[in-house]
Amino acid sequence: MVRVPTAIRWAISGLCVGLLALPATADAGGNGGNGGTSAPAASAPAGVPATPAAPAPTAVAGALSVTPSSVLQRQVAVISGSVPAVNAGHTLWLQVRHGHGSWVTVLSAAAAANGAFAISWRASRTGQLTLRVVSSDTASASSVTATPAVTLAVYAQVVATWYGPGFYGNRTACGERLTRSLVGLADRTLPCGTPVSLSYNGQTLTVPVIDRGPYANGAAIDLTHAAAQELGMTETSTIGMLTLTGPPLAPTDWLAPTAPASGATGASGAAGASLAGGATAPSA
Repeated sequence: MVRVPTAIRWAISGLCVGLLALPATADAGGNGGNGGTSAPAASAPAGVPATPAAPAPTAVAGALSVTPSSVLQRQVAVISGSVPAVNAGHTLWLQVRHGHGSWVTVLSAAAAANGAFAISWRASRTGQLTLRVVSSDTASASSVTATPAVTLAVYAQVVATWYGPGFYGNRTACGERLTRSLVGLADRTLPCGTPVSLSYNGQTLTVPVIDRGPYANGAAIDLTHAAAQELGMTETSTIGMLTLTGPPLAPTDWLAPTAPASGATGASGAAGASLAGGATAPSA
């Protein structure tokens, strides 16, 4: 398998794009994980679609962007882009969809005179979220437009332990033979083979569920020794966790390098530098 390197900068709550004043941040939590806690979720006016059953907006030319593309839960992301000149100066609505669910309006903002905008937003719901910005020049549903959608990966912060010594050679609950080099994790409920992206100390790694547990120390997941080594985790730690969709992932083996890997590590984040081997890292 091939690892995909990523690099994310954190502490962006003060980011200013220079196009307009950033609105107050809001959380994607509450009902269905998409209400506000730092600020109330904005209600879309008549003509702004809140569900797929509403009139479909017309896509706006140009791309919407989100920086960074991956965050830890409750960290800030900035969604920026532009709307047509006819919508300049009018209210915008940031909408979020989780999976194939309905679009939910979570925050209102305003476009600058040239149609540009930058929205500072804090997500409390974890998962791979789809975002778009909706605008309207009137209250008519026929005038509603929406930007292209972008994806934001939001990692939950969980307590993780690691295991291995004393269990090598035994079969896991998923039927794998545990070895010193096996990369995987134990989870109490996720199906065997579920791909899980882990983030720790500025690095990410995607591993499969291969066992059941943990059942002590208040931990949510238990990494194999090889997975913990590859992430650089040596003790019980708080790390980022994101359950991915897709086909089951087969475990791989990883051997510690004979010399320290080059490259600096940064603060904990939802994406980071590539590692020497092991399972596949997420592309987003």
